[in-house]
Amino acid sequence: MYHRVGAEAVDPWNLCVSPERFEQQIELLARRRAAVDLGAFAGEGVADRTGSKLAVTFDDAYRDNLEVALPILERHGVPATFFVISDALGRTREFWWDALCRAVLESDAVPTALEITLGGRNHWFTINDDSATTRAATRWIADREDPRTGRERLYMDLWNAIVLLPPAEQDVAVDAILLWAGMPLAGPESRRPATREQIAALAGHPLVRIGNHTRNHPSLPDHDAARQRDEIAGCQRALEDLVGGPIDRMSYPFGRNNAASGHIIAELGIPVACTSYPAAVTRATPRHQLPRMQVLDQDGDRFARWLRDDHALLEGKA
Repeated sequence: MYHRVGAEAVDPWNLCVSPERFEQQIELLARRRAAVDLGAFAGEGVADRTGSKLAVTFDDAYRDNLEVALPILERHGVPATFFVISDALGRTREFWWDALCRAVLESDAVPTALEITLGGRNHWFTINDDSATTRAATRWIADREDPRTGRERLYMDLWNAIVLLPPAEQDVAVDAILLWAGMPLAGPESRRPATREQIAALAGHPLVRIGNHTRNHPSLPDHDAARQRDEIAGCQRALEDLVGGPIDRMSYPFGRNNAASGHIIAELGIPVACTSYPAAVTRATPRHQLPRMQVLDQDGDRFARWLRDDHALLEGKA
């Protein structure tokens, strides 16, 4: 599982792999003849004890997936699936999680108190240490480490509240936080999602498949079945209209899903759906619960050891 191919000084969710290291990783998969299309996992033949077959996927359809990652995939003949948030295509602003990171973690200084309305409720946050005026010099990984500073705690508190909001309210919330932090509302173009035209142009690409990543990237289990159906089926219709053909794969936002999500996937006849649970696929793995490992920013040698030693994949000499 990849998200972005690029470099960021602050990357709390490990979303970025540098172009140089991404190429080393893809070269390894090509050299080992390990890369297969994700659709191969609809059957059982690719799941074996050596973990010799791997599918490359990208979540969110950042613009750099097409502008930076795709030429590298083409050079090595490696197929990939791009999971697309349909309503985000062509947005001229960052995703809310990137804007929140820019406001809270990337700004030089922030006020020590924040009052904000989220979901119709007033919230009051305070930063009780000197991190309001000094950014941390070392990197913090939000899904592996507890917050170490007041800024990091504020980031997580806001993230956990904003993830539950409707899309329009998410944008309003992060705009208010950007203004509070003294940051411009417009973020870097490099963080924007792809355009409709870019995704439509991929429809006939021999190495690329487009997948469903919902309309707005909600945390699906935090919504009722009707909202989940609107998000999943709405994205399905939009992408099928855009590419002029069926969409046969899905990725759950944040990897989160529940029984209602699975029922909707089955109703739509989508044969494979991906989580972000880090494990290998076995013959017993439900095909609407495919696990994935998020790839880190590591060179080819470390990538090979990570696959082999941590996950028992691509066993043998690299």
